[in-house]
Amino acid sequence: MRKNRNKSVSVWTHKHEEFCLQNQIPRFAQLLWEWLIKKGEVDKETEPDLKDFNNWIGKHRGRKYCRNTLKSAFNKLVECRVVNLVKRYTWHIVKIVTRPIEYLKPKRKLQKQNIFDNLDSSKGKFYNDVSLQQQQKLIINNKLLFSQYGINFNQDELEVLKRPKNEVLLAITCYQIRDRGVVTCLNQRRITRGKIKNPEGWIRNCLRKRLWDEPRMYSEIIAEYGNTTFLEELFPKENQEYT
Repeated sequence: MRKNRNKSVSVWTHKHEEFCLQNQIPRFAQLLWEWLIKKGEVDKETEPDLKDFNNWIGKHRGRKYCRNTLKSAFNKLVECRVVNLVKRYTWHIVKIVTRPIEYLKPKRKLQKQNIFDNLDSSKGKFYNDVSLQQQQKLIINNKLLFSQYGINFNQDELEVLKRPKNEVLLAITCYQIRDRGVVTCLNQRRITRGKIKNPEGWIRNCLRKRLWDEPRMYSEIIAEYGNTTFLEELFPKENQEYT
């Protein structure tokens, strides 16, 4: 199953074309994205050389791009979140993570409350009651999930507890990564915990700022869980409001 998934993210599809149109990605930047995908450099930390891309362009196009065009192409991909810039060594050698197209899909908007305007009041009340029950279930489940990792929130902390399950899992994953320390004793490495003194405050900040979107944190998540099915729980193809 994992092999098929790796194969799918290394193929250029109509979804990539649509994303380019929606975000006004110019042709030269699109070619750079295609080149990265076809090299299989998706969902992992890599160090491509833009000059290698330019040599490929020169071979098939007949002439290479100038330096400013290469820079513009790369910057456009970073701006559109296609590429996470981890480190820049020179203007053409960089450390990056190229994200899969599924990650770039916009979040599905919540249905507006006036969806029941054309229904009679009794049906509207029924659906509102169901929605309220779903929210309460989400809050309880998220509270229990946090408590399993020693992180405790009051029932009224809705800013945290009403988040989608995958965002709660992302916040916990980021917390575990940042809370981890390494101690070397007698040439043996031992993992320690407890660097973060206020877990609840750290989680609030993580959710507000979406720390998993930061290039270095995203790279660490991929390095830790890239070969597991848990990654699909963290970044589902379609985020659902309730679970």
